[in-house]
Amino acid sequence: MRRCLVVLCLLGFVTNANAQDFDVPTLRGTSPFMPAPPKYMRWAGFYVGGQIGGSSAEMNFKGATEGLMAQMLRVLALESEHHVSQWGVLGKANPSGISYGAFVGYNTQWSDVVVGIDLHYNRSDFFANAPQDPIARAVSTANGVGYSVLAEGAASMRITDYGGARLRGGWVIGNFLPYATLGVAVGRANIFRSARVSGTEILPCDPVPCVPPQPVVTPFDFSLSETKNAHFIYGWTAGLGVDVMVMPNVFVRAEVEYVGFSAAQGIKADLGTARVGGGVKF
Repeated sequence: MRRCLVVLCLLGFVTNANAQDFDVPTLRGTSPFMPAPPKYMRWAGFYVGGQIGGSSAEMNFKGATEGLMAQMLRVLALESEHHVSQWGVLGKANPSGISYGAFVGYNTQWSDVVVGIDLHYNRSDFFANAPQDPIARAVSTANGVGYSVLAEGAASMRITDYGGARLRGGWVIGNFLPYATLGVAVGRANIFRSARVSGTEILPCDPVPCVPPQPVVTPFDFSLSETKNAHFIYGWTAGLGVDVMVMPNVFVRAEVEYVGFSAAQGIKADLGTARVGGGVKF
């Protein structure tokens, strides 16, 4: 009997020791060997801020006089056959300047991916006069009417303010949020343009050769001008930038942006901007 008791005690001790050696916790979260989930800077929520930047613009005035000349010459074979309105008497200009304004936006966040919408408005003063290149030509129409033509023009544009509504996507890297943007842009511009077409019309004589009567030479001079203030211009925008969290809920921003406006009154404008700013996240 005594031997049986000793054997049973030994078996119980060994079983208990083995059970302790191979015990595996059933809750994975309590394992000391599981890595802690990664933590990312929180960018989700609303934010507002201010910004300032420098811009370089390109204004193409080639089409500024086209509509005006086409209107003046619409009943003449000179326009229908030789397309004087498309001769292009104005060139390009490249003004530059400073813009400043504010932005507001909202971010959503999934782990280290941030997607949101960003709105910004900027005051600006980008002004340029069109380079002029008058064109003089002698042409004749199919019915034998000859013309000596001088086409001239003038134009200017001043972009007073502009803004954009952009979709924004970024990737959290520590305190940094590099991002890309794509959206639509709208601005306002003061636009002036004028056109002038002058010369002489030479009607062939009948009979030929011209032994009196002589050919009929008639001078002509057409001009037309137009001014539009606070004219809305529309386009698209794309950019790259980075936000940096420098204090809890306070960040600074640096970005570059391209804005391409559709032609307004025949004038095509583009803006390239580099800016810095700062904001507060809520």
